[in-house]
Amino acid sequence: MRPISSVFITTLLVLFSSLSFAGNAENGLKLFKSNCASCHHMTKTITGPALSGVLERVPSEEWLYSWIKDNNALRASGDVYANEVFKANGGAAMTGFAWMSDEQLGDVVTYITTYAPPAVKEEGGLIDCAEPQKIEEDSNLHIVLGVILLSLLIIVIFTGINRSLGGMKSIIDGEGELENKTFWVAIQEFAVRKKILTGIIVLIIIGGGASAGWDTLKMIGISGGNGYENTENVENYKPSQPIYFKHNIHVKQNKIDCEYCHSGALEGKHALIPSANVCMNCHAAVSEGHCPDSGDEIQKIYDATGWIPSKKKYEHADGKLHDTPREDKPIKWVKVHNLQDFVYFNHSQHVVVGGIECETCHGDVENMTTAEQHAPLTMGWCINCHRDTKVNEKLSFSDKPSGYYEKMHDEYKEAYKHEKDFDFTVDKIGGLECGKCHY
Repeated sequence: MRPISSVFITTLLVLFSSLSFAGNAENGLKLFKSNCASCHHMTKTITGPALSGVLERVPSEEWLYSWIKDNNALRASGDVYANEVFKANGGAAMTGFAWMSDEQLGDVVTYITTYAPPAVKEEGGLIDCAEPQKIEEDSNLHIVLGVILLSLLIIVIFTGINRSLGGMKSIIDGEGELENKTFWVAIQEFAVRKKILTGIIVLIIIGGGASAGWDTLKMIGISGGNGYENTENVENYKPSQPIYFKHNIHVKQNKIDCEYCHSGALEGKHALIPSANVCMNCHAAVSEGHCPDSGDEIQKIYDATGWIPSKKKYEHADGKLHDTPREDKPIKWVKVHNLQDFVYFNHSQHVVVGGIECETCHGDVENMTTAEQHAPLTMGWCINCHRDTKVNEKLSFSDKPSGYYEKMHDEYKEAYKHEKDFDFTVDKIGGLECGKCHY
């Protein structure tokens, strides 16, 4: 009996040890993108080595845990392989993640070790390099121009008829033919004789021109279109940028997560425009794309950072080569989304706590090239969203309950239990209070 029980216990221990590091690959992907992707790619060596197949290179999965948790301590312990990895990567110390829980660490390792490269794209599967065609907004400009032309035609016809009748009357009365007058002189005489009709025609022309001009002016600037009630097909603010960055190729084709470049969206008020060294995490190895002009645009990043591809170093203003990008030639990106100085908006509150997707406010970014304003960002638009959006009771990246909102939700359900259909929307927790959004 004892041998059987011994085998059983041993089997359980083996199974437990093999399952102890199992995690959620989907959560691991989120953690990887927000913490690891700035230095590591799964199939390419960028700042750090490619991670695909890492278990075939390291001594064990437990070693990988220790390395991620605190690689400095692992090297200091005298671990031979840890010091070999350190030397092989030029003595660049990797950031430790001692703050990660065992569960989070298990999720990351599970994602890394179970990663499968996406299917190879078929021929012609790359994003089209041409600028996507925008759906033009229905405009009444053609109607206005038609009315103006019709008005001019009426004037010409009436002037001609009036002159013909006047000429016939003059001949019948024996006064001879009328003096041949120019078109503009005839128009002036018509205006004098037909003051009311002329006034109406002039008002139509001025009113139509003013309407067309106003519609055109509303499409200029950063207003985001004609109003929050109609934003689907509005031509929004889309300034030219110093580098023709194509979102569709980076987001849709290359599957780069929004928060990888705009990391501030996870951590604070501003989403942040990525610095050039973030671009260089990939473009130190990628100098050409499939579009004809991609090399020229990538070269602009190299010029800003001082990158010398042949030397794999950055040349600074002092003429010396360095391991870090130069900082005296920033890329002068043009800000697209502008809020008034008295408006407070916190990205992390909406993205991490609220679970709001980037596309909700920024539109179909994966099919855009140069960034453009999608939502009008007016107060009415924000208020409507707060009235319609239910409070997210789980944190978006961990999928764990937010104790703060969970408790509040229970209290509100009790307070409003007399209401048949109670929705725990943002306005119920002060989402319409002036002081929440205005200084």
